[in-house]
Amino acid sequence: AIYTVTEQYIKPVTLKAGRVSWALMRHPRGLQCDLFVTHAWQEGIFEFVDKVLCSWPNGARHAWCCMLANPQNEDISQLLQDPALSPFAKALEVSPRMLVVPNRKGSIYTRLWCAYEAFLAYQWDKVILTAAGPASSRILRALPLVLLLVGAGLAAGFWANIGHLGDLSPIFDFSLYPLLVVSLVGTRVNLRRACNLFGAIWAACYFGILCQLPSKHEFDNLWMEFQFRFSAASIAFFVLSEVDRVRFAISLEEAEELTRGCSGSIRDARCSSATDDARIRAEIEDCVEMVDHTIAVLVRAGVSTANLREAVDFGVDIEGFAYAGVAFCAFLLGSAVPIGGIDGLEVL
Repeated sequence: AIYTVTEQYIKPVTLKAGRVSWALMRHPRGLQCDLFVTHAWQEGIFEFVDKVLCSWPNGARHAWCCMLANPQNEDISQLLQDPALSPFAKALEVSPRMLVVPNRKGSIYTRLWCAYEAFLAYQWDKVILTAAGPASSRILRALPLVLLLVGAGLAAGFWANIGHLGDLSPIFDFSLYPLLVVSLVGTRVNLRRACNLFGAIWAACYFGILCQLPSKHEFDNLWMEFQFRFSAASIAFFVLSEVDRVRFAISLEEAEELTRGCSGSIRDARCSSATDDARIRAEIEDCVEMVDHTIAVLVRAGVSTANLREAVDFGVDIEGFAYAGVAFCAFLLGSAVPIGGIDGLEVL
C-alpha cells in the first residue's frame, strides 16, 4: 500500500538525505509541474503506478504527487493553515492538468482534501482526467475469440458453395446495421460483446461468400465493390470494437471506484483534522454544487472541463467521452478505401 511504501521506504531514505522530500532529494532545484496527481492513500503502490503511467497525458514531463513532493519526516501542519496557500494549491495552480487516481477501496472524494483539490481545479479551469489501469492484458484475452470467429466465418463462406446472392445480400446488409449501432453506442458490456462476436462471424462469412461467388459478374462492379468494402469494413469494425468494449468496461470500473462509498456530494467528505475541516469548508461552501457537478462530469466522461460541463448543461450525453473508440473510424475508412481488381478476381 502507499502508506507502507511511505513508512518503510520513502521516510527512511529521505531521513538520511536530510529530512527533505523525495522530489527535492532527487531534484534539488525543483521541476516545472505539468501534472497534478491526486489520490486517497488507500491504493496499492502497483495499482497507483500502473494507473498513473497508463494515463500519462501527452506532453507532460513532470508530476506533483503529495507522497513524493512533501517532506514526509516533517510536520507540515503549518503549511496547511491556509489551504489556498498550501503546497497542494501552489502545485495545482501552475499545473494545466489534474490526474485523479481511483482505487478499489473507496472514492477519493470521501476525503475533504481531495474534494478541496477538485474545488481548486474547478475554480482555475483545469483539465481533470481519470487515471485508468492498463488495458493491454484484457484486450489480449478478448481478441482471440473474435479472431477465431472471423476465421470460422471466412472458412464457412468459402465452403458455402452458394451459386448466387439472391436475397442474401439485403439480409446481410440490413442485419448488420443494428449490430453495428448497438456495438457502437450500447452501454451494456455483455450485450456489446455479443454483438461483436455475432457480427464478426456473420461479416466474415459474407466476405468469404463474395470471394468464391461464381456468378459475381451478374452484378455491376460498383455494387460488388460496395459489398466487398462493407463486409471487410464490418469485419474490422467488430474486431476493433472488442478493443473499444474492453476500454469502455475499464472506464465503467474507474467510474464506479470514484463513487464507491461516496454520497455524491463533497459536503459529506471527511478530514482527520478538525481545524483543516473548518477552514476548507468555509472556503468551498459557496461552490459545493458546482464542484459536485464537476466531479459528476468526471465520473461520467472520464474527463472534466469547462466546455464539457457546459455541454452537459445543454443535455449532451458525454458518457465515456475520454475513451473515444477506434472501431467506427476504421469502419468509415474501410468503407471509403477502394478495393481494386474486382474484374481480375478469379472465380474459385
